[in-house]
Amino acid sequence: MKPLKRLLKSTLPHLAYFYSHLRYRLLLLLAVSILVGLLDGLGLAMFLPLLELVADKDATATSEQMGNLAFILDGLKGLGWELNLSVVLFTMLFFFVLKGAAKWLETYLGVVYQQYFISKVRVENIDALTNYSYHAFATADAGAIQNTLSGEVERVVQAYRNYSQIMQQLVMVVTYAALAFIANPEFAALVVVGGTVSNFLFSALYKKTKQLSKQLVISNHSFQGLLIQKVAFFKYLKATGSIRQYARNLKEKVYEIEDAVRKIGILNSIMAGVREPLMIGIVVAVILIQVKVFGGSLATIILSLLFFYRGLNSVMTLQTSYNKFLSFSGSLINMTDFVTGLRAHKEKTGSLKASGSSQIVLENMSFSYVGDEWIVRDINVSVHRNETLALVGESGSGKTTLMNILSGLLAPTEGRMLIDNVDSREIYMPGFQKRIGYITQEPVIFDDTIFNNVTFWAKKTPENQQRFTEALWKASILNFVMEQPEQEDARLGNNGINLSGGQKQRISIARELYKEVDFLFMDEATSALDSETERAIQENIDQLKGHYTILIIAHRLSTIKNADRVVVLSKGEIERIGSYRELIIQSSAFKRMVELQEL
Repeated sequence: MKPLKRLLKSTLPHLAYFYSHLRYRLLLLLAVSILVGLLDGLGLAMFLPLLELVADKDATATSEQMGNLAFILDGLKGLGWELNLSVVLFTMLFFFVLKGAAKWLETYLGVVYQQYFISKVRVENIDALTNYSYHAFATADAGAIQNTLSGEVERVVQAYRNYSQIMQQLVMVVTYAALAFIANPEFAALVVVGGTVSNFLFSALYKKTKQLSKQLVISNHSFQGLLIQKVAFFKYLKATGSIRQYARNLKEKVYEIEDAVRKIGILNSIMAGVREPLMIGIVVAVILIQVKVFGGSLATIILSLLFFYRGLNSVMTLQTSYNKFLSFSGSLINMTDFVTGLRAHKEKTGSLKASGSSQIVLENMSFSYVGDEWIVRDINVSVHRNETLALVGESGSGKTTLMNILSGLLAPTEGRMLIDNVDSREIYMPGFQKRIGYITQEPVIFDDTIFNNVTFWAKKTPENQQRFTEALWKASILNFVMEQPEQEDARLGNNGINLSGGQKQRISIARELYKEVDFLFMDEATSALDSETERAIQENIDQLKGHYTILIIAHRLSTIKNADRVVVLSKGEIERIGSYRELIIQSSAFKRMVELQEL
């Protein structure tokens, strides 16, 4: 089975991709398509005896001119039925009624399976991104991620629609060709040869369309990346008058996308215009060869022609769908590579649950993103339960990296991190991280209500409502919320645009307290605030001291005077550890930082 899968993946990668998502559903859809073609062909075959009976309504149909399909009429004779006009008509009707039922089933399954495919792709992407390691995410292309998860999904769905149609039409073509071969093998062989030759004429167009599709994906990635940054940095761009210059970059990408789509449209229109005349020309030439050269029977040629007329429609639909599929194939390749890349950098985690005490110890821990360039080196420090520990140091000293390691976002390159005396590599990290409250310099505010921002979309039960109110009170934001016209249902806007910096921070703190966490990680959480607001929030944090294990990265050293211990970092190494007062005496580097800030 595995060698067969590898062969399928290497020879028909697109089919392998769709099959991996749909499994037996894809085969069932093809089986129903075959049934539709067979029933349609059997119904068409009844036109010859019908024409014979129309010429003489009192006659009975004969099977000679049906070629190898004579078994249909012979079967009716075997049932003891007289082959008159009524029997032929009702037999034809019977086949087409069955075909209608099969066509309904084919269409219904197509819609259901398409929606199943969409859901499967989206869920696959969500799961892959959820399990993506922070280490890899830190160096990833945000535009590519955004574009793939949004616009590219729709293009992959379009690729599936066209590929599904390709397979269905291919089945129809094969079915009609088989019926035509049964009726008149020589005529059918000539048409197939002519159709194959015509397909080579379109190969250059197919190749060009595929190239343009890849170019379109790259342009879309770039556009999404620029667009994300325009929204994120809108205030800066507007205030500095740079927004129009930046807009020109965006417009260039828009024109690139437009140009690629236009070229793909031109190729599709060329194929649409040339295809039918070319195929009819082939059929005309084959009929002349069959009659003039081989002396074939016109009756069996007409029957084969009926099949090939149906097959011709399927061929034209197939070629159109194939070219459209190629225009989306770049997105399909991108999606496959995207998910493969996410899975290749899946976050590694253990299975053990951390116990309640949650003391964290770093032993001889060093970390590097690439090569031998250490970000932090030979770190030995412990974080005790309900202790407030501060990390200070110059920019680039490794404070944020150390916090990322302590929160499980990054794994030590050397040495180890112990959580309750268990190596962090053996701990189920998502479970441990659920007990962490993380407050950053730029608060995370979702474009939703205050209640949903704080409770993370919890249901409004009495218990959750009480926890919500308590979290607001602890974060000193309850009065502000109650003063809003819609109170907790007030919408905060994009990234809390309607809130002050202090209000954003308090909402962010309330969210972490609502979660009933054990740890509060604060990465320069007050450095962007004015002194008065910073002091007010610092008082909030001081009130939490002793109730949570608090880890603070501080830019303003005045905010960590009440910390139990302070870790002074210099060039990725620990220079000294002690209380604020001890370090002023014992650490010349810390004393110098304090004096500079006092100036």
